[in-house]
Amino acid sequence: MRKLALLFCLLFILIKCEKAPTTDTSLLHLIPQKSAAIIRVPYWEDFSESLKANDPANLLSETNLDQTLLEYSELFKNFKPVDETYLSFVALGDNDYDLALITESNPKLVSKDSVFINSISTYDYEGVSINTITIHDTPLHYLNYNSIFIASTSKLILENAILQNNTGRDPIDASLEKMIKTSNAQRANLYLKGSRFKKLFRTIIPKFKFSSNTTPFEWLAVDIDLNTVGSLQLNGVATTSNDGKQALDLLKNMDPAKSKIASITPSTSRGFISFNYSDWETYRTNLAIYKNAAPKEFKIPFSEYFQSTAETGIIYKENEQLIVSLSSDVETSTISLASVSTEKENFRDIPIYAISDSTFLQKAFGELLDPPAVQFYSAIDSYFVFAKNPTLLKDLIANYQNEAVLANTVSFIAFASKMSDESTLSFYGNTKHLADYISEKVDKKEAATLKDIDFKNYPESFLQLIQADDFTYLNAAVHKINQKKEGSQVVQVASVKLDNDLLSPPQMLKNYRTKGQDILVQDISNILYRINSSGKIEWKKELDGPILGKIKQVDLYKNGRLQYAFTTPSHFYIIASDGDLVKPFDIDYTDKITQPLAAFDYDGSRDYRFLIVQNDNVTMLDREAKKVDGFLYKKAPAEILQEAQHIRLGNKDYILFQLKSGKLEILNRRGETRIPLKEKFTFSNNPVFEDSNNFLVLETDGTPITISQSGKITRQKPKLGAGFQFDKLNETEASLVENKLIINKRNQEIELGIYTGLHVKYASNKSYICVTDLQEKRVFIYDDKGNLLPSFPVYGASKIDFGALKSSKDLGFTTQGESDSVIIYQIN
Repeated sequence: MRKLALLFCLLFILIKCEKAPTTDTSLLHLIPQKSAAIIRVPYWEDFSESLKANDPANLLSETNLDQTLLEYSELFKNFKPVDETYLSFVALGDNDYDLALITESNPKLVSKDSVFINSISTYDYEGVSINTITIHDTPLHYLNYNSIFIASTSKLILENAILQNNTGRDPIDASLEKMIKTSNAQRANLYLKGSRFKKLFRTIIPKFKFSSNTTPFEWLAVDIDLNTVGSLQLNGVATTSNDGKQALDLLKNMDPAKSKIASITPSTSRGFISFNYSDWETYRTNLAIYKNAAPKEFKIPFSEYFQSTAETGIIYKENEQLIVSLSSDVETSTISLASVSTEKENFRDIPIYAISDSTFLQKAFGELLDPPAVQFYSAIDSYFVFAKNPTLLKDLIANYQNEAVLANTVSFIAFASKMSDESTLSFYGNTKHLADYISEKVDKKEAATLKDIDFKNYPESFLQLIQADDFTYLNAAVHKINQKKEGSQVVQVASVKLDNDLLSPPQMLKNYRTKGQDILVQDISNILYRINSSGKIEWKKELDGPILGKIKQVDLYKNGRLQYAFTTPSHFYIIASDGDLVKPFDIDYTDKITQPLAAFDYDGSRDYRFLIVQNDNVTMLDREAKKVDGFLYKKAPAEILQEAQHIRLGNKDYILFQLKSGKLEILNRRGETRIPLKEKFTFSNNPVFEDSNNFLVLETDGTPITISQSGKITRQKPKLGAGFQFDKLNETEASLVENKLIINKRNQEIELGIYTGLHVKYASNKSYICVTDLQEKRVFIYDDKGNLLPSFPVYGASKIDFGALKSSKDLGFTTQGESDSVIIYQIN
């Protein structure tokens, strides 16, 4: 996967150059000895035009790499090759390269432009004229000699070519010559020198670190297929020195097979690498030779385990890795690990084991796959999955059980159909996630450019290595995939373990930087956690008691930076996004606070009013924590039952209090009665809803009551019935009684269960209805027409909170998992 990026990058210099036919491989004898990469073009103009028209090739057109190569290509703009042409990148040092363009002379090759001609200076070397011109402060040298044309940024390259011709010396690499002569002469070809590959790669991604300094191959030859505008296909072959010491020698005599790792890879993964080995002993022999050991005496720990498996790979999560082995004999695999395994916990009926040897997979596959050290594993059907912590295993188990795996996505299925059915080593990458990963390895400007590239039409990239006939064949591609047919998947992003059990369901709150959401949750020790959308705990804060109701978000300083506001039974807190207290909102109360904090922003001006309720006493504070003397409602005639509400109908503001006496107080901003009501109500646990410019109250037996702004009270039919749940948001309403779910007057029966948390949420311009079955621990989400969303239900043990997760467009939700864990899901 990492190597594929380089193959794409080296092509962009050609998009700026020009012209046409014939094939003559005699030119290859002039290729400089220290060439790290060589591009051969048989039909220059055709290739240039194809590259310009190829959509995948143009995705990176705004990157620093392309801009640098554009500057290089400007050096050659005055030359128009007609015949076969070689473009060589010649190593100068670790991160510096000269360029050389080699082709046959023709009368129209050099521009006749007078400005160009008059700027040329010439000197004689061994009887041959070498011309020099400076372009953008860079000297460029060229010669026409014996029907050969060479242009280069280095005088030495030209002088060596002249000496080579005069002395009859031929420095051509025999392996390269063989590769070039057997390449597809009708296509452009790319050749990479194995001994210089890693240094060349780091000129593109400077912060990348290879796991070893071993040379991967001797030469890699790639045919470049640009015939389809929406596809970039690379096919080629790699050679090794046959001494067993290069990385690809580890694949010798390994028959290809169909990879199955995609069937357990979560669909949000950055990618995977997979190695198929039907004959473990052949691989063990290859590894022995690679390590200078005698094959008959070379031992690998847990050989019985490896002999019972046929495929091992690495799944790359955002910042973590898991190792997966596919077992062909689960019983033998289990027995072979028993001596180093201790069961630690059980997650959804699947045991999670601690393993005492954390490096045995590294000893077997360190040179080929570079696996991490592991401390835990689980057996899931025929897969053995290893990770450094149980949380990674739980996420994978959850996604596997929810069928939210790569092999089930429409885009992967479409892409895989274009690749070979069988491979020896395969690399898969999600292009967007891969770009995000690479952006961490380059400078900030380049990182920003990469993150802005829209990969939605090219979601996948693939590279396969297929061992056959003593060669390693390469097959790599980026294809345009139609995303319209993609069905939604519910993917578990993270399962976050807290220090203690949850006190209340987790809540999603806006992250003003990312425009996505963070998760806030409190445990039974009154510790408040902030967790980002990827599942990382960013901070913890100890509070003096349980948070009452929902946390509110406010913008006290009117600068877009949001804070968290809430009360406990004895305290009023406002906390900044970094976890620090916002003074002066660190207020102790002697008398118990009995209802959640109410925060009003009447006109959207962020001149907040905060209401503190202590039984029947009401205190209103402003955004500076000062009492609002103009608010006259200081004491209610009875205990207040719920959080105070602010409802705006037309241009009028109403403040509402439900009282234990059954009275509903409807006040104005000053705390004076705005709508006097004589009738009393048996309030349910629901708030008062807005309904067609009226107020809607629901009594305990489910009787709906509307109250007009003039004070008219109307009791409606039918009653919902005892034990009902109800919610309403704008024009969408939902109710649930036992197993009868009604969404916008559409009735349906659902399975019997113990349901909680019915509520309506609005996100991405749509309304959704959420509910959780506590008996079976299942979460359901419906659209506003009453249709259950695809891939639901999924596991969840509490009311959920739902909204845009990682950005303003990505939907997701959070719920309780185990008693001490928070689950974050993303809907793809």
